[in-house]
Amino acid sequence: MNFIVFLGAPGSGKGTQAQVLADTYKEHVIHLSTGQLLRDAIAEGSECGLYAKSLIDAGLIVCDEVVFNLLEEKLKNISSEKRVILDGFPRTLNQAVLLENFLQKTRKQIEKVVYFDIADAELVNRLTGRFMCADCGAVYHKHYNSPQQDGVCDFCGSHDFKVRDDDNEFVVKKRLDVYHAETEPLVSYYDAQGVLFRLDAAQSVESIKKTLLKKIKLVAAE
Repeated sequence: MNFIVFLGAPGSGKGTQAQVLADTYKEHVIHLSTGQLLRDAIAEGSECGLYAKSLIDAGLIVCDEVVFNLLEEKLKNISSEKRVILDGFPRTLNQAVLLENFLQKTRKQIEKVVYFDIADAELVNRLTGRFMCADCGAVYHKHYNSPQQDGVCDFCGSHDFKVRDDDNEFVVKKRLDVYHAETEPLVSYYDAQGVLFRLDAAQSVESIKKTLLKKIKLVAAE
C-alpha cells in the first residue's frame, strides 16, 4: 500500500478527481477523504466520532491526532496491494509529520503529491455553486460538474442532494484564509522532498483526469 496525496484549497477539485479515479480503478485504488471519515464516525456514534462531535459542538477544532486516528483505523482494513488517494490529509505540517511517522513505521511511502493550483477568485465562484450527494458524498457543481442525469448521483444513483452550510461567500473566504495559513506551507514541504506535482486545477474535469493519468501510476500492471 502506497499513497498519493491530493493537496489543494477547498473547491480546487481534488475530491472530485479522487472519486473519479477511485471509481474508474476500483480494483486498484481507494479514495479516503478525512472529512467523510469524520462525518461517518460521527454518524456511526463510534468512540472517536462521539469525541470529535463533542469538540465540534463546543466550537473547537478536531485535533490532528483524532483525525489521524480515524485514518489509521480505516487503513487497517485496506489491502496492501491498493493505492490510496488521501484527500484532505494532511492539512497541516503537524499532520504531515504524523503521516511521515506512520509511513516509516509501516514501510510505506508517498508516491506523489498532486497540488491542485488555482486562484482564489475561481475557488469562491466554484464553492458558492457546489452541492453534494447526501448518501455517498460525491461533489458536484451547478455549472461545471453536474450529474450526467439530472437529479441522479453518478456514483451511487441517489436522488438526495444537499448544499453544505459553509458554502457561502463569507464562509468560503474565511476557509481560504485558513487554508493559506495552515495548509499551503505543505506545498513547499513536499516540493523539497521531490514528490510534488503542480496541476493547473482551472482545467475541465476531463482534462485534469487525463493529466493525472499521465503523471501518476494507478495500476501496477500498466
